[in-house]
Amino acid sequence: MMLALLCGSLYIAQAQDRLQGQALEKAVQERTFTFYANQALPLKGGVINLTDLSYTLKVMPDSLYAHLPYFGVAYVAPMNPNEGGIHIKSGAYRYELTRKKSGWHLTLFPTGSGDVYRMDLDMSTDGYASLYLIPNQREAISYAGIISQSDNHKR
Repeated sequence: MMLALLCGSLYIAQAQDRLQGQALEKAVQERTFTFYANQALPLKGGVINLTDLSYTLKVMPDSLYAHLPYFGVAYVAPMNPNEGGIHIKSGAYRYELTRKKSGWHLTLFPTGSGDVYRMDLDMSTDGYASLYLIPNQREAISYAGIISQSDNHKR
């Protein structure tokens, strides 16, 4: 019971750091934000609530980092069974940003990431977001979460 309260209070504290309005627009334009996933939505199956606050997609001007869980069908198994999930460390990436009426649509194409081909991130002006990942060797998966300011010193 205590652990559930602690995790809930940590997520509430994190949600208070959610970027909104002009602060969010600045972070999106400058490529200095982090997406925190709180739900995974695999193609088959129901919604999976994520309690680990380390499941993130970090966008920085010169790099892209992702650490996300994966639930779904993999067409090719990893060589190392401990390498499950989505792990991206990309020094270069393509960034295509489109302004929408209620936020932004961002398409990311990481280079040198191996499995992940494309990432679509839809962000509302209120700081909520959904991430759709299209891997090369697995089924696609979606995540729901919030956008927060990146700490550029942590990776």
